[in-house]
Amino acid sequence: MATGLATFAPPALAQPSSPASRFPEKPVRIVVAYSAGGAADSQARLAAQHLSEMWAMTTMVENRPGGNTLIATQAVQRSAPDGHTMLSVSLPFALNPMMFEKLPYDPFRDFVPVGLISSIPNILVVHPSFPARSVSEFVAYARSNPGKVTVAHTGIGSITHLSGELLYDKTGIEVTTITYPGSTPAHADILSGRVSAMFDSSMLQHIEAGRVRALGVTSSKRLDLLPDLPTIAEQGFPGYSAAAFYGLVAPRETPPAVIEKIAADLHSVLQLPEVRSRMRDMTFIAGGTTPASFGTFMQDEAARWGDLVRRREIRPG
Repeated sequence: MATGLATFAPPALAQPSSPASRFPEKPVRIVVAYSAGGAADSQARLAAQHLSEMWAMTTMVENRPGGNTLIATQAVQRSAPDGHTMLSVSLPFALNPMMFEKLPYDPFRDFVPVGLISSIPNILVVHPSFPARSVSEFVAYARSNPGKVTVAHTGIGSITHLSGELLYDKTGIEVTTITYPGSTPAHADILSGRVSAMFDSSMLQHIEAGRVRALGVTSSKRLDLLPDLPTIAEQGFPGYSAAAFYGLVAPRETPPAVIEKIAADLHSVLQLPEVRSRMRDMTFIAGGTTPASFGTFMQDEAARWGDLVRRREIRPG
C-alpha cells in the first residue's frame, strides 16, 4: 500500500550571473588617441553620452594624444580585459604595423573589434588668402611652387594625412606637411593663415562662416550638407576616394559575451534619431556593425591604404 508521502526535489542551485549580464559594473572609459575637439573626440563623446544613459553608468572619454596613437593604444592594451576600458580607433590603428619596424602590439591579435561608430569624408580646405578656388587650381599652384604649400594633418597615417598623400601620389605635386597632435591646434593655424591647407572633417562651421574656403570633398559622393561642393574625383581626378572611420576595440581577452553586449548597445545608440541627426550635422555617417564585420572592414582598409603607404614609403617622422 502506498504511503502517500510527497516527494520533494531539492531546490535548484543559484546560477552565477554572467559577465555580460553584470556589465557595466563600474564607470566605462573610452580612450581617444587625439586631443579634444576634433572628429575622433566628437564621435566618441557622442557615443559615450548615450551609452551612459543606456547603462545608467558613467562612460567617460579620456584623451591621450601622441606617438602616432601608440600612447593611447598601449594604455588600453595594458588595461583589464573586462570591457570597461575601450580604445577609439581610426585608420592608423590598422596601418601602424606597416609603418613601424617594431610595434609593441598587433592590432588584430592583441585587440578584439567591438563596432564601427561612424565614417566620414574629409574636405580639402584652405585659408581664404590662398590663391585657389578649386582642387585643380590647388594642384596647379602647388606644382608651380614645389614645397611652398603647407598642409596640416593630425598624424602620420591618419586619414587627414593619407587623403593628401593620395592626391600627391596621383598628381606628383610636392607640399610641406606639418603634423599636429589633433584637429584643434591644426585648425588654429589654418584659421590664422599660418598653414595653407588641410584635409579635415570638422570645419563645417568655419566653412559656412567663410573663415576657410572648401575646395573639394574626398568621398566618392557629395555631402548632403554641402551639395554644391564637388568631390575631388569630379574635379579631374577620377578614382580619388578617401574617408575616415571611427570605431571601438577592446583588449584581447575581453569575454565575447561582453563584446557582443557592448556592440549591440552601441548599435542601438547609433539608431537613435537624435544621434543620427547630430552625426549628420557633423557630416558623420552613423555606423553600427557586428564585431566580426568591423574586424573585416579594418582588415580591408589596412590592405587598401597599405599599398599607398608602401608606394609612398610613408614612415613616422
